Amino acid sequence: MSDIALIGERTFLYEKLFADLGCGFQFLSPALLGSPFLPQFKAVIIPTGFANPEYSKTLPALQRMKSKISDFVQKGGVLTVFGPMMPEHDYDWLPLQLSYVCELSSQSIAPSGHECSCLLCTSTPECDGYLVPGEGFETVLKDEKDRAILVRSKIGEGLIVATSIHEFPAAQYLKWALSQAKPAKL
Repeated sequence: MSDIALIGERTFLYEKLFADLGCGFQFLSPALLGSPFLPQFKAVIIPTGFANPEYSKTLPALQRMKSKISDFVQKGGVLTVFGPMMPEHDYDWLPLQLSYVCELSSQSIAPSGHECSCLLCTSTPECDGYLVPGEGFETVLKDEKDRAILVRSKIGEGLIVATSIHEFPAAQYLKWALSQAKPAKL
């Protein structure tokens, strides 16, 4: 079993991050999503740009996988999703309502006591937009204009963590996410 699945193209930077943590990982091409032969994962990461066809072919696969994504989280998986890099986006493939508006900016973020806020490596992150969470999401971090940039939701035994922070997740966050997760099929 691989600990983490990254949906998208293989990148050396993510590969180095996962290897430094000593966790098993697998890069999943969007074309492989839905295959009955995929192993279980504890965490799934969907990187920035997943909805922009100039960067990725991931969005149609996510829309096709809506019920499997929901099942993955319900059974204990941790799903971490970054910004779509589109002017606006509704995460209609998630089991809860969430929207995004693109607005590139540098932020100065106040500390949060919530454990998933360790996703940040800095208190002055780059953001590619902000989130408009629906019912069921808790806002963890806000930008300087009081808009959500990191939200989370507990669903069943798992978690969804969504962010518009335009940076790699901190190693501490990945360790935390894996400690919260149970292996589940995607």
